[in-house]
Amino acid sequence: MSGGRALVVGGTGMLEAATRHVAAQWAEVTLVARDPFALARALGAKPWALDWAAPDARERIAALGGGFDLALTWLHDGASGLSRAFEDRLRPGGRLVRVMGSAAMDPAVRDRRAPDPRADIHRQLVITGWHPDATQPEGRRWLTHAEISGGVIAALRDPALEALIIGGSGG
Repeated sequence: MSGGRALVVGGTGMLEAATRHVAAQWAEVTLVARDPFALARALGAKPWALDWAAPDARERIAALGGGFDLALTWLHDGASGLSRAFEDRLRPGGRLVRVMGSAAMDPAVRDRRAPDPRADIHRQLVITGWHPDATQPEGRRWLTHAEISGGVIAALRDPALEALIIGGSGG
């Protein structure tokens, strides 16, 4: 898993621990987020500021160049149309670990969030869910950042996993 070049997209919030894990394992890390500077500096990563809604977002992503061995991505629904642009930064045979929310249990939602996947990369999907909790009004609680990053790290450690659901998956 280690060595080479890694691209982390949206890894400054709930995925910060997973981003730190990647930075400890990979020789070169580029961190893409609205404000990647503090975390990138702390990790020795290359910061790449990007506002998903900017009209030139696709061009800014292309300017990252290519040849990444790993991409770890967390894209909100509003940015999911950029998923292929990030996939295109991977070298052929590269590995994509894509994090999606619980709605992605529905295959139609997954298809909308990644409408044009590349066939020449290894894809893994991590779906965040919830934990049963009788003390909560809906009988469940959403996952903590630590639980989400822990699941992502588990997927990163096991490339054979095609999909991993963290917590509950139904509702």
